[in-house]
Amino acid sequence: MRALELANLFIAGHGYEIILNNVRLNALVYWAQVESLRARGQAAFEGPVEAWQMGPVEPEVYQAFKGYGRRRIALPRGDVPEGDAQALDLVAAVIKQYGFLTTYDLVCFTQREGSAWRAAYQTGPETSLSEELILASRDGLDRPSVQGTLASAIASVNDTWPNTFRMLINA
Repeated sequence: MRALELANLFIAGHGYEIILNNVRLNALVYWAQVESLRARGQAAFEGPVEAWQMGPVEPEVYQAFKGYGRRRIALPRGDVPEGDAQALDLVAAVIKQYGFLTTYDLVCFTQREGSAWRAAYQTGPETSLSEELILASRDGLDRPSVQGTLASAIASVNDTWPNTFRMLINA
């Protein structure tokens, strides 16, 4: 499978429930690679993943969606694989594990101490994140927590807003 096909599965299957921009999409594609390497011992896709300033980037995925800039990616580009149960399960697992994180949270988590991105980026921008480097890192072993994330702050505001609004109306 190509990384672009995997990205298209994220967009087609989950683009309606979470906002996918190029940074977030590339991060999720990277985490799919990590989870596949850890769980199955094989890459989810062929091709390089590079350490760019905002996090891991698969160049083909970046190029396909760069026209969106920072905006939400609306539609897949190219083929969306159908019937690949293993790929669909991988995408669902990655969404469950990392989908609640905002783009900012994903960038922070991906760039944390012990990550493959940090090790590669210290070598220089656009350094490849090899399978060996990923497996030698904490990626896929450490799990993100909702506590202390931008996502949790947003959820907290959303949870308290209806009560605050009712109090203002009843005052």
